[in-house]
Amino acid sequence: MYLIPTLTSSSGEQALINRTLPKELILRIFSHLDMKTLCRCAQTCRLWNILALDGSNWQQVDLFTFQRDVKAATVENLARRCGGFLKKLSLKGCENIQDSALRSFTAKCANIEHLSLYKCKRVTDATCENLGRHCHKLNHLNLENCTTITDRALKYISDGCHNLQYLNISWCDNIQDKGIQNILAGCPILNTLVMRGCEGLTEQVFAPSIEHMGNLSKINMLSCFVSCETLPEFILFRSTSDIGLDYSLNRCQPASGANYTFNLDHLYHFHKDAKCSR
Repeated sequence: MYLIPTLTSSSGEQALINRTLPKELILRIFSHLDMKTLCRCAQTCRLWNILALDGSNWQQVDLFTFQRDVKAATVENLARRCGGFLKKLSLKGCENIQDSALRSFTAKCANIEHLSLYKCKRVTDATCENLGRHCHKLNHLNLENCTTITDRALKYISDGCHNLQYLNISWCDNIQDKGIQNILAGCPILNTLVMRGCEGLTEQVFAPSIEHMGNLSKINMLSCFVSCETLPEFILFRSTSDIGLDYSLNRCQPASGANYTFNLDHLYHFHKDAKCSR
């Protein structure tokens, strides 16, 4: 799947609709169309090609439907067309996408706020380095199943993406405690942290970072081999906060009865899977 290229000029007379409606009105109409329809419109005539591919129409792009066909050229063309207009991009399931394509994207689309790279398994720490370098407005990042990224990727994000509010690194097996600690220290308004299946984490993951977790309202550690001892100290810190906490974990080792029940009233939701020891 490639974005439609610019059409060459035609010597034929313009269609009646193009002579009747001002360009601004056609552009406004196009702003309400989905991506498939815009691509069809772009093949109609040169004027519609220009207007349909105007960056203002491409502030939100979801390429999941085309995941099997998305190539590097698609992302590079998208970045060139959309530039600073693009705010939300989903490359969910686009397993052919590599760092080289995203390097161009991050440089040209610095205003991106919401990015999903779910299951983009060829993406490495290099992409996160470019995100941290260029995309300072990023507030939502999904790296679930990006299995090659390491703590270094999270360090790049924490250094440059201080507006991050949502981070999903589920099933990223190479992530360890230090990566999480860097994120918590560098992203002060983070409110959701999803770490399902991050088996490299230990029960000490939050210990050095309690003071940086004041805005967190949701933590998901399902399928992480951590201890329930991870929880009480954080709850004690949150006892002075009005923000509820949604905390999920399983496969945890038992904590002492006193610690486990301590201050649980300050949890908004606590999900303890049946696999946890009783």
